[in-house]
Amino acid sequence: MFAPGDSLRFFGCSSRFITHPIHFPISTTSSSLLTSSPFFGWLLEEGEEEEEDGGKEEKRGHRLVSFRHLLPWFRPISISSKIQHTDNTRRQQQRNRKSETFDQYSHLTDTGEVNDQLKYYTHSFEQKVREAVRDEEYMLKNLWYDPDYVIHDLCEPHKSGGQTGELIWSESGDRLLKVIGNGVVEDGYNMFMAPGQSQGKRTDVHVAVYIESMSSFKAQSMDFEVDMYLAMGWFDRRLAHNCTHPILVTSKLIAERMWYPDLYFVNSKYAYLQEVTTPNLMVIVYPDGLIFKTMRLDVTLSCMMDLKLFPLDYQECPLTIQSFAYIEQIVNLTWRDDPPNFPIGFNPDIKLNDMQITNKRFIKCAGPYPMFRGEAIWSCIQGFIVMKRLVLFHIIQTYIPTGMLVSISWMSFWLDPRASPARISLTITSLLTLTTMSNGARQDLPQVSYIKALDIWLTFSQALIFLVLLEYSFVSYYMTKRTTNCSHRSPFYEERVQECKREEKARKSIVNNNKPENANNKEGSELTRNKKSQQFSLTHGISACLSESSALMSVTPVPAHSRWLFPTVFTIFCVSYWLYFTWRSSASEG
Repeated sequence: MFAPGDSLRFFGCSSRFITHPIHFPISTTSSSLLTSSPFFGWLLEEGEEEEEDGGKEEKRGHRLVSFRHLLPWFRPISISSKIQHTDNTRRQQQRNRKSETFDQYSHLTDTGEVNDQLKYYTHSFEQKVREAVRDEEYMLKNLWYDPDYVIHDLCEPHKSGGQTGELIWSESGDRLLKVIGNGVVEDGYNMFMAPGQSQGKRTDVHVAVYIESMSSFKAQSMDFEVDMYLAMGWFDRRLAHNCTHPILVTSKLIAERMWYPDLYFVNSKYAYLQEVTTPNLMVIVYPDGLIFKTMRLDVTLSCMMDLKLFPLDYQECPLTIQSFAYIEQIVNLTWRDDPPNFPIGFNPDIKLNDMQITNKRFIKCAGPYPMFRGEAIWSCIQGFIVMKRLVLFHIIQTYIPTGMLVSISWMSFWLDPRASPARISLTITSLLTLTTMSNGARQDLPQVSYIKALDIWLTFSQALIFLVLLEYSFVSYYMTKRTTNCSHRSPFYEERVQECKREEKARKSIVNNNKPENANNKEGSELTRNKKSQQFSLTHGISACLSESSALMSVTPVPAHSRWLFPTVFTIFCVSYWLYFTWRSSASEG
């Protein structure tokens, strides 16, 4: 037989033939093991027979065993029928063990009800400990452990037992590598399967959001940015352990080997995980298998705003979270309802430029999604942030300046109607300034197809200034209108006819009699010039025409009526505008 120091040489083989010998040194222990092994015992018997036949070969002091006669046993796929039979037997035993394990744990259910257990523990832990000091270990096992699940021995005896729910210390995350390995462990942990998926049970995932900061809402692009903490919790009994304190995982390398819900924001435009100075990620594995995962995210969310009441509007912006791949039967999402911090909490120091957070609400949603073959239902949750727009900015920047421009345009009613440059310059300047201001107020708003409250105010203000300009055009037209029926013009026409007759007679007499009538002509010419100068005198004409209603419409009544008519109409509009839209805004909030 073999002695220590000898070597056993096998002829290495490929799938079809032997290529080269392989030497195995034999020690005292290996000699006894080889002797006791049935397979190698069979080989030794064959070797002894060959040795008796003179086929023994010695080289460099080692005993060699030739197995050329075993060539018929080698096949392209398996080494020998005995080895293949052994492998088949081992696989069948593994299948039987899996079946027995599945039958043993098939009656177990993972309810995933984090709320009741955590609330019970949080509110009564201290009292229970004081009442059950003598039996503390039993009490804690009642709270945290399910005896039907295997507890992994991940911590030393002096670091196990006496588990509490308070996070006063933590164990390093590398302890989980004994359980999760590289993510998939044979007959063990599988990162690609949900905790209850192998047993046909769904996993309830509880979600909460804490908003650290928010940016101003952009009406033009209809979105806003949120810096928030996304927290989620679920039970994964496969990671239950015996450590006194929870296991803390901060490395993405370890966290990515664990199963976690594939959540995403449905209405997000852009999102990323903050990684300064390290990835803002934390996973806590409690002894009972409760997994708490939180991360800090920057998300740009879309919010389809209704601007019909702008700037007296309320906006309700959604925050929709859904599992991307797992259907509702595998992963069920619910809000962690624990006011005031959950499910949606806010930093009390959040100050927005033009919005104020007034309320929040949350619902659970689920709906079918059509696919290429059939349809499936995905679980989702929705949170709504209700905000009120701060109108003071718009009052100072828009409402007060436009009201002042409208009031300034009324100053033309107190100017002389004949002062055309002053009245036209004042009215046109007010109208152009209001138009520029209206464009500036609308430049940050989207081009929507409906009328906003701000549009009504600006349009009415422009209409009033336009009517002021139209009023002056009306007055100016009637001031310059002439008529031939003035009573002061009648004597002029009669005298003119008689003068023409006298001149005609004088011309005839000169032609017929050829007599000079210088004296009479001079007298007639002087009389005519005096009458013409009197008739076309500005003072005489205006004094005569101002008393005639048929020659010129009176200048006094139209501006006098406009002085009280325009302010009254604008005041009624302002009161009605603010009462109506304030009521509409309050109704939309409710």
